[in-house]
Amino acid sequence: MNKNILLLLILIFGCTTGIWAAQLREIAITIDDLPFVGTTYNKPGNLRREQERFLNIMNALIRNDTPATGFVIGGSIEKDQWQLLQLFHDEGFTIANHTYSHANLNHTNAEKYIQDIKRADEILTPLMTETKYFRYPYLADGKGSKKEQVMNYLAENNYIIAPVTIDSKDFKFNAQLLAIHWRSRSKHLDSIKNRYLSYIWQQTLRAERISEKKYGKPMPQILLIHANLLNSHVMDDIIQMYKKNGYTFVSLDKAMNEYKQIESRQKDSSQQEEAESIENTDVEIENWTEF
Repeated sequence: MNKNILLLLILIFGCTTGIWAAQLREIAITIDDLPFVGTTYNKPGNLRREQERFLNIMNALIRNDTPATGFVIGGSIEKDQWQLLQLFHDEGFTIANHTYSHANLNHTNAEKYIQDIKRADEILTPLMTETKYFRYPYLADGKGSKKEQVMNYLAENNYIIAPVTIDSKDFKFNAQLLAIHWRSRSKHLDSIKNRYLSYIWQQTLRAERISEKKYGKPMPQILLIHANLLNSHVMDDIIQMYKKNGYTFVSLDKAMNEYKQIESRQKDSSQQEEAESIENTDVEIENWTEF
């Protein structure tokens, strides 16, 4: 391991633990692109390896009693992979909709995109919970009327859009690992892993600063990672990193409820302030149109 990287990690993780110990910090793990990144028309050998890697991620979550939500690409479920999703569900994890084809709303129209959501919904309904979650592939939620149409469809069909407060950008680090010949990957894994963990932690610190500024207190963070090769090796490390820094893992449900409650209180407070402002003003209502 590079000594400079090791020293950096010690400084980052060690210095913050004591400072944050007195404050409750919560985080929800969300995993995109289930069953596994790149799964489509794979050969039997590839599917076996992907199954092992999927199970590595899931078993790390189980060992650490860590809740998670998995966003499934409906059209990427290969032969025998439904059983993996069923197992994920049966272990108490949440299954959610990530469209049928991993469509990018910025590059398609609302009608086609909505059909893509519907196709995935029809496939995943047996595994989805009463609270249904959706995440935009590429986090691309469109603009203008297209964005509004999709959001209206999701609301009408009882979907909650799952946000992200910490984007791990794991696809960049995963690409570095995949670029190395499989026989040599073990030699480079520690280096990539440490840079990846350091990046996630910097993103976490940034998210906490945003929470403090926007809400005036720590809020549950929502981490985005993918079901990929890198995380099949690093899931345990991610969990331990957060635990050592005083975090408790919560479900996406719990995290979303916290945001819903505080935003409701902020809305009520804003409405009260607006009412008091109107009550105390000397400007006649008829004259408001002048402003």
